[in-house]
Amino acid sequence: MVVVYRQLRKAFEDGKNEPGAADFYYGEMEMRRRDRRRDGRGTTRTERWLLHMYWALSGYGLRASRAFCWLTVTVTATVLALMLWGLPNSDPKPQVTGTQASAGREVALIIDTPDPVLNSAIADRFSWKRTEKAVRVVVNSTVFRSSGQNLTTWGTYIEMVSRLLGALLLALMVLAIRGRVKR
Repeated sequence: MVVVYRQLRKAFEDGKNEPGAADFYYGEMEMRRRDRRRDGRGTTRTERWLLHMYWALSGYGLRASRAFCWLTVTVTATVLALMLWGLPNSDPKPQVTGTQASAGREVALIIDTPDPVLNSAIADRFSWKRTEKAVRVVVNSTVFRSSGQNLTTWGTYIEMVSRLLGALLLALMVLAIRGRVKR
């Protein structure tokens, strides 16, 4: 069945009928995703899993709304995760340490910023101030670049995952929008 959809899609593409070709592309991908033949010519389990993910995240790059919804869910989950585990109680203040020397001698000072600490109660972690800061961090890391905020160790990992997923979902959304505009 996959071959039939592929041939029909190719015929529509050759005829410059891209909306029709997109429909057959969707059908072709559905047939590949559902193919469970065990004769060696079917779709492998790994490929089917990837196709399931591609379908769920963006409808094979054809459904921008699906990618946008997943991006919204990802941003919301990241904001909540940062509020719970990623934002420290307060921004760490740089500290200067050194030894006092007698008059006329050189002094060596070390300026160090302590690690961010999060030890407040769970209920105290949900405030408008922390929500606003978490939203700022997530938008900066998803759309632009690293936020540069002082985050706990967990917060750094949460931001890294958010940057990866955000870029992937934005790319899938742009791909789907490009397909719609191109038609």
